[in-house]
Amino acid sequence: MSIIKKLEDSIWAKVILAVVVVVIAFAARSMLENKHEESKIDKQTAGKTIRETSYAETVPEDDSILNVFKNAYPTAEVLLACREDVTDDGLDDLVVICKMEEGNRTIVVTDKGDSTNYDFSDPIPAPVENQKIQFKNIDKEGEIEIIITGEKKGAVGYAIYRMIDGQPVDLFGEGMEDCC
Repeated sequence: MSIIKKLEDSIWAKVILAVVVVVIAFAARSMLENKHEESKIDKQTAGKTIRETSYAETVPEDDSILNVFKNAYPTAEVLLACREDVTDDGLDDLVVICKMEEGNRTIVVTDKGDSTNYDFSDPIPAPVENQKIQFKNIDKEGEIEIIITGEKKGAVGYAIYRMIDGQPVDLFGEGMEDCC
């Protein structure tokens, strides 16, 4: 008991106690501020789904299928061209978005089976700006779906296609009529 009484009367004990109280107060304040910042971040992203989207890579200028396309459509300006096996035959095909006289078009170049001869789909409307292509096997069977997105004067649209009988068939989309 006499030790506690001596500590109560000691100025050093009071200084140490004051320092400990101040350190605890700063630590508590810092923890509360961090919690408040995390809460603000949660509120900012609440209700929003944040997704990482990966788009297909553009083929190089000397790509063999792209050269077949350029020979078939010499006046078309290629805006975007991406390879994928969209027919589920084990051979790469090429999805091309190009500028033609009648506007931007998407054409799918499919391998006939020998990596030398190719079929071309009928041209379908394509977005005017910021064109992007994704390939996804949405239903987990058969052909890979082609997702095309883009804009026209700020209007955003997308469409999901599947190759059926050599033609891209629109399965679902929204806003494509406003961006093509």
